[in-house]
Amino acid sequence: MTRTVEIVLTALQEELQWQQDLAAVLDQKLEAMKQYDIARLEALTQTEQRLLEGIRLHAVKRNTAVHQALRELLPKQKSRRLSARELAQALSEPLRSRLLVLTGMLREAAEKVQRLNRINAQVTRKMLGHLDHIFRVITTTGSDIGLYSRVGKKTSGEQKRLVDAIA
Repeated sequence: MTRTVEIVLTALQEELQWQQDLAAVLDQKLEAMKQYDIARLEALTQTEQRLLEGIRLHAVKRNTAVHQALRELLPKQKSRRLSARELAQALSEPLRSRLLVLTGMLREAAEKVQRLNRINAQVTRKMLGHLDHIFRVITTTGSDIGLYSRVGKKTSGEQKRLVDAIA
C-alpha cells in the first residue's frame, strides 16, 4: 500500500514541477510581449506547447496511480471521484501530510498558470486592438476623411497626411 501511495506522491511532485515550469514560461512570454521580441515569443510558445502536451500525458499517469491507490486504500468505495482530503483521510502520517501539502502546492501552481494565461490573453487582445486601429488608420489615409484646416476650410488632397488622420 505504501508503494502505491509513493507512486501517487511522485506523480503529484512531477506534475507540480511541470506546472511550475509552465508558469515560468508564461512569465517569460509576458516579458517577450512587452519587448516585442517575436523570435523569443515563438520559441516560448513552442516550449509552452511541449509542456502542455507533457502535462496532458502526465495526467494519465497520475490518474492511473490515484485509481490504483483508491482500489487499495478504499476497496469498498464506489467509483466516484474523491478529493485529495478524502484520500488523505485513509492515510497515516507522514503520508497524509505529504499528500495534502503537495496537492495544496499543485493547486497554487495551477492557479498561477491560470492567472498568467488570463494576463497574457489580455495583453494579446490589447496588442491586437492597437494593431487593428493602426491598420484602420493606414487604410483610410487615401480616402477623404473630412479634415478641415485651422481656418475652417476643407483641406485639399495634398494637405492630408497620416499624422492629420491620427489627430
